[in-house]
Amino acid sequence: MITPFLLGTALFNPHLSNMRLNNRLAAHDWLLVDRAWSTTGYISVLENHSAVYRVLRADHSLLGGEWLLTQERQTQQHWLVPEPTYAVFEMLEAVRLVRSPGGKSPVADGDASALVIGLGIGTAPKALISHRIDTTIVELDPAVHRFAKKWFALPGNHTAVIADAVEWVAGGQSIPDDDSKDDDGGTPLRRFDYIIHDVFTGGASPLSLFTAQFLRDLRARLREDGGVIAINYAGDLSLPLTGHVLGTIERVFDGRRNCRIFRDGPPPQKAPNSDRSEADFTNMVIFCLNTASDTSEFSSSAAAAAPPSWDFRTPVEADYLNTHSRRQYLVPKAEYEMPFPETTSEKVLEVGEEALWAEQQLESARRHWALMRQVVPGVVWDLW
Repeated sequence: MITPFLLGTALFNPHLSNMRLNNRLAAHDWLLVDRAWSTTGYISVLENHSAVYRVLRADHSLLGGEWLLTQERQTQQHWLVPEPTYAVFEMLEAVRLVRSPGGKSPVADGDASALVIGLGIGTAPKALISHRIDTTIVELDPAVHRFAKKWFALPGNHTAVIADAVEWVAGGQSIPDDDSKDDDGGTPLRRFDYIIHDVFTGGASPLSLFTAQFLRDLRARLREDGGVIAINYAGDLSLPLTGHVLGTIERVFDGRRNCRIFRDGPPPQKAPNSDRSEADFTNMVIFCLNTASDTSEFSSSAAAAAPPSWDFRTPVEADYLNTHSRRQYLVPKAEYEMPFPETTSEKVLEVGEEALWAEQQLESARRHWALMRQVVPGVVWDLW
């Protein structure tokens, strides 16, 4: 009796049978391309046939997507390559455009190095590699890296590190530079011209990668005079947790003097005559310029009050990488810039305190889940 039961389960359970699953997904214009159970959970690649785009799913999150290149898009819209579906990943590429005070241009691409924490489909690291930047990618999940290469054209000419970023960054495991040493003057510690911090899974940002200690370790990897970090944080601005994370970034990177925050879209319209706090789940990119003049976590109030003195250079044609979307989203929009939250607290998120925020993490995940079911129909999520 057991064998027929198992056979029936394999044939008719959509969670086990790809063919049966795709028969049911087809009614909703979706197709399962690939899937795997991996170290961080369930990872899958899905395609929407009506809108012709592909996404990478991790449990109940989307890690990125691309509009696919079709004959119609080539001939009627003059597309040359697939286009990213999410603006925030292209905004991260603007680390290359940051000009130091006085208009000093960034380092030449061919001489630059970049560290990317978190891969997704690889939109930003693909761009860095295309610009001939020596790129190291640290990704926890091997399936994410495999699918990014197989289904989203991540080039192979990068250094891939499949590891926990917290342990890897703290351990100083990297190809050393000749002119950079650790704090003890011992083993050389490689510093990068650019760091992109882009981690998100399960509907929430993993707080272990937003503690003050991890951010300090990252800053120690950033070139001292002119290095740029871009941190993508997805959270609800109406929740205290988001303010606490932004406050931690501000303290570690001397944020009010060195950093600027841009959201990836306009804030929601507040209901008339409403006094209650409205949900505002958004992606934010925090750009910070590292300066040799003050690498400490704390600065004088006068310096902290001064606005950041850096800006973005005007892009040239090569920056757009033959895409239309980068013309719209590569440079963060001035109207979407936002200040650091006002606070009198000097507290930061420390290692071991992540569990204290579990309830707000869960609430943020619920709100994110509601948004995700607007992007992809609930039946598709339910069928895997």
